Order: sequence, then C-alpha cells, then structure tokens
Amino acid sequence: MYRIAIPLAALALLAGCKTTDSDEWNGGQTTPFNQAKNSCFDQADNHAQEGKQTAFFIGCMGALGWEPKNPNMSIDGLDD
Repeated sequence: MYRIAIPLAALALLAGCKTTDSDEWNGGQTTPFNQAKNSCFDQADNHAQEGKQTAFFIGCMGALGWEPKNPNMSIDGLDD
C-alpha cells in the first residue's frame, strides 16, 4: 500500500508545477527566458481571468519578446 501512496503523492505535487521550456519558444532578444517565464507565470496567477491563463501567459511572453513555436500550445499548471 505504501509503495503506491508515496509515488502518487509525488505525482500530485508535480502536477501542480507550471512548466514550459525555452525549446518551445522563439525569441529572447529583450528578456531572458527564465525571467520572462517567471514574471508571466506570476502575472497569470494573479491577474488573468480563470480559464484564460494560458492565453494571458502567451501574450505576456510575447510582450517580453518570446513567441511559441506551436501557437496551440498548452502550459502545464495553468487553469485552462
């Protein structure tokens, strides 16, 4: 029983993480990727309407010089 519970708990914690990788984006002439990503995740969490966080995040990244390679991408950890 405990052999299953511990890995499931770890997966639950990881499911709450927000992830995207610089390999999924083009740009970076103005703002370093990690700085842009962290800033946009914070803003999406605090200011975007529920269900619109991914679009907000992509727009924020665009304002900081980053465009997604896949325009239909989803970001793990955002509410939509």
